[in-house]
Amino acid sequence: MVVPLNGRMLLSMHRTTDMTCMTQLRFSRWGFWLSALIFLLCTALWLTTFPDLYSSAQAPLWIPLGVYLLAHCLRAIRLSVLLGARQLRPLLGMYFYTAACSAIIPFKLGELVRINEVAWWTNSYWKGLLIVWVERVFDVAALILLALLAFALSPYLPGQLDVLLWAMGGFVLLTLVVFFIVPEQLASLNLHVMRSYQGRKAIGILRLLDSFQQLLDQARPLLSGKTVTLSLLTILIWLAELSAYALLFQDAPWRDGTQALVMQLTLALGSTASIELLPAVAQLDHARLLLLVCMGVIALGIYTKMRQRLHNSPP
Repeated sequence: MVVPLNGRMLLSMHRTTDMTCMTQLRFSRWGFWLSALIFLLCTALWLTTFPDLYSSAQAPLWIPLGVYLLAHCLRAIRLSVLLGARQLRPLLGMYFYTAACSAIIPFKLGELVRINEVAWWTNSYWKGLLIVWVERVFDVAALILLALLAFALSPYLPGQLDVLLWAMGGFVLLTLVVFFIVPEQLASLNLHVMRSYQGRKAIGILRLLDSFQQLLDQARPLLSGKTVTLSLLTILIWLAELSAYALLFQDAPWRDGTQALVMQLTLALGSTASIELLPAVAQLDHARLLLLVCMGVIALGIYTKMRQRLHNSPP
């Protein structure tokens, strides 16, 4: 059963549309400049530790770093599939800048930068959130498989890894519920609100539900006809990540590389377990972060000019 909104509710909801768009553009602009400042500050602070870490470098890392760079290029391609992007240079500028922010800004706050820039590209914060969410779901699903493989290969893994496995599995399950079960209940919830509330309170709740409905309505079209492509790209991405670590070992490269990658990701996800990475692994982690930050700084300069030239009109 469909219950139409009355005229006053519709008028009140649509009057705010233009204002909301302008507010989003201003917020996106200020968010970009603030994120750029924080990124450069965090980069400067991180580089103060570079000489001490660099003094421990021993093994050549050009090939692992090249494979790691390939993984990021594949991630950029995956993002272009989700965005339907046609222009390569703005996309690469945005991708490498936001990837560097995610790597260097503490507490995973760099993900907010990514959402802000994807939202600018799509003209919608809801869609920006959705695209970043979808990226992370595919990555988390791949990480679950890698963690299970690491468990099968070696019992000597961090004790908190099982907790992270449950958390990642819960995230994937929550995504399935939100994308495929919740939409079926929104019509009933709208009907309940219209019967139970009136005035501004009803308008506020209905506007919130409408925004949530718009977000969910974009989920299936976003993935329609792209699921296989996104899955294959995700597999290639993590094969490249795994290969970068496997190249550090000689006796059992895939086993040791899988374990090293999982332990590094356990630390990156905020584990408090006592984990001591092998010198070669720690060296690669530092080198790849340096590479990504350098590319992020270069990308920031290019991306800033493109952003200004486009006057906040998405590419």
